[in-house]
Amino acid sequence: MRPIIIPRAEVDLDAESVDARQLRGRLGRLLSELAGRLEPALTGALKHAAVAWDAFDEVSILNPALEDEASWLATVAAKLEREPDPIRRAIGMEVRIALESALGLIQLVERRLATVVRLRVQSGNPSLLPGDRPFLDIAAALAEAARGWA
Repeated sequence: MRPIIIPRAEVDLDAESVDARQLRGRLGRLLSELAGRLEPALTGALKHAAVAWDAFDEVSILNPALEDEASWLATVAAKLEREPDPIRRAIGMEVRIALESALGLIQLVERRLATVVRLRVQSGNPSLLPGDRPFLDIAAALAEAARGWA
C-alpha cells in the first residue's frame, strides 16, 4: 500500500518565490488529470464488478509523474504554511487540504473499491452504473474541484 503523498525535503525552493496563482493552477491541473484518469478506470472496474463483484482487479490512478507533482505541491504547500505572512500561510493550508482530500478519495478507490462495491451490491440499490455513470462519481467531484482551482 502506498502512503498518502508526503512533502519532499529535497525540493530546493524559496517559499517567498512561490506565486500563489501558479500554485493554485498547478493544483487545478493535477485535479483535472486525476479526474480524467479516474473516470474511465472506475467505469471499467465497475462494469467488470457488475459481472464478478467479488473478483475484480484493483484500480490504479496515480502514476509516477502524478505522484511527483502531488509531492511537489505538498512540499510547496508545507513551506507556505510556515511563512510569516498569514495570507500565504492560508494559501499553503488550502492547497494542502485540497490535495490531501483529493488524494484521500483516490486512495479510497485504489485501495477499498472492492469493499465499497460489496456494500453497494448488498444494499437496497445494487446498481453500480446507474444511468451509465459510476454510483461513486468521484471523477465528477474532482473535475468540479479542478475548475474551482483553475
